[in-house]
Amino acid sequence: MNKSRLIQEIEYELIQLKRLSDTAVKLNLVSEKDRQPWDAAAAAKYISDLVIGLENLCKRRNAALDRIVPEGPEYHQVILDDFLQDDKLGGRLDKALAFRLKKYLRFRHRFVHSYGHEIDWLIIEEPLRLLPETITVLTEVWKNWLKEVKGTEP
Repeated sequence: MNKSRLIQEIEYELIQLKRLSDTAVKLNLVSEKDRQPWDAAAAAKYISDLVIGLENLCKRRNAALDRIVPEGPEYHQVILDDFLQDDKLGGRLDKALAFRLKKYLRFRHRFVHSYGHEIDWLIIEEPLRLLPETITVLTEVWKNWLKEVKGTEP
């Protein structure tokens, strides 16, 4: 395993999640009267991107540790379940946040398989509002995991 490359890749993904969080905050601040019809679709994309970011983190970790990267029709769920069951990663999350991640995954599926113009602000308001907090907690978990990885470097 190339630890320095893994660390660099994980840190890159965490930077991307931070950018996603910052953008979600800005979009959430748009007043109801100033919202454009496409704002809900943009918000839905950002919500979906949280799942993509978490999957990217997990895939990079699995590849670096020579673990099988899940494939097939249920691979999104397998990746999330694997993350949540790992005592050093998702296993450190409280049950409410673990449940929230499952909801984000279901939302991602719904968003990917629907038309953007059918996304209603009422559906995305809560997940968008909670996105920055979710990213903050996930970042903390991954940074703690990185500390362990760095601590095992020769």
